[in-house]
Amino acid sequence: MRRTTRAAGTVGVIALLLTAACSSESDGGGDGGDGSWSLPAEDPTATIQVLGHQDAEDMQPVLDAFAEAHPTITVEYEAVPFDQLNSILDARIGNQDGNPDVFWADQPRIPALASRGYTEDLSEQFADDLDAFDPAPVESSSFDGSLWALPIANSTQLLYYNKTLLDAAGAEYPSAAVEDRMTWEEVTERAQAAVDAGAQNGLLFGQVNRYYQLQPLPMSLGGSAGGTGDGNLTPDLTTDPWVEAMTWYGSIFADGLSPQGVTPEQSDAEFLTGNTAYMVQGPWLLPQLSAATFEWGVAAHPAFADGEAVTPTGSWSLAMSPFSDDKDAAGIFMRWMSVEDGGGYALNYASPELPATPEGKIAYFERDVFDSDSGQDAVAIIDYESSNTAVPRLQTVGYVEFEEILGRAFSDVANGTDPQTALESATGELETAWAQYQ
Repeated sequence: MRRTTRAAGTVGVIALLLTAACSSESDGGGDGGDGSWSLPAEDPTATIQVLGHQDAEDMQPVLDAFAEAHPTITVEYEAVPFDQLNSILDARIGNQDGNPDVFWADQPRIPALASRGYTEDLSEQFADDLDAFDPAPVESSSFDGSLWALPIANSTQLLYYNKTLLDAAGAEYPSAAVEDRMTWEEVTERAQAAVDAGAQNGLLFGQVNRYYQLQPLPMSLGGSAGGTGDGNLTPDLTTDPWVEAMTWYGSIFADGLSPQGVTPEQSDAEFLTGNTAYMVQGPWLLPQLSAATFEWGVAAHPAFADGEAVTPTGSWSLAMSPFSDDKDAAGIFMRWMSVEDGGGYALNYASPELPATPEGKIAYFERDVFDSDSGQDAVAIIDYESSNTAVPRLQTVGYVEFEEILGRAFSDVANGTDPQTALESATGELETAWAQYQ
């Protein structure tokens, strides 16, 4: 999942009125979450409030397209910085405010939102739409047997490589075929050869020290997503797969294959300088590579030699406030954004966002960024991984604490802390943090 910093520059709340419709005449009515509403056969005349982290200017084409398709529903869109989204939801929904009707929900945080009563159960209203999605986004939007949000995007990861640096090292290019994906052991060996031949960096993780991108390492070796037991509220970080995976992770920094001090916000630029042999990153790197001064290629996300292929996934879903005054109109907007014609959000948002539906991916893959030979290789990989190897992040009401604590542990390992020690310390912190949910 990509978290951009651009939205953080949005100051205040930006409202975009899409139509001149009158105030709501919908019979949706806030029902406090008892589910007594349904998707109407005809569009009501209604106004809904939508809260998101995406920049308002970037969202305008999406909202314009919705207005054209559903002209009697007015959308008032509010853009807020990502790091303020949760606090604003706490204030509004916690006070049973009907604004927003719909909001962006970070998929791994959906269990926490649902358990706090911040989201409407959508299981009944959208039961017939679930087959339209890839499986992983639906799983990431569900909790405790119910659907709490509708996916509007998905994500996966690719292994990018610099052909110039591989040529200098005398290394063959990785195969783009998913059945011939490299092992991490092979990547390590070839990254070392590239550094020996003059590359500044052998291997770079685009989201260094973040759980989203590192979760596949222990899971490839047979480990869990990091939690187990009732509600996944028992830390499961000190198993052999986790220790082995983090030992490998620490070694790429200790051996000088990965750079110290490069943040996730800096990683794309680091690869684009042409000094890095291999990089793990999402499809959002592809538009930037069109201006690269070196030849590049893509391959499938690696797996450990004795493990299985596991890839990151997850992105954003739309959730409905249980106190919405216009649930039927809100439901129409959510369905249009996520399902209709493959998903209006992914199809009309300018920056490439991987759709959560197979139908949406067909149009997504027609974008100009996939025109090159390497772009077509990326198409095949993305299509396969998002439907076959994608594994959602840990589903637990304690995810926020989990992500923060584990991020610190990853950073410690990258800086030389013994992996066993770092994971044991993280386990202790999690046990304390999760006690409130027991």
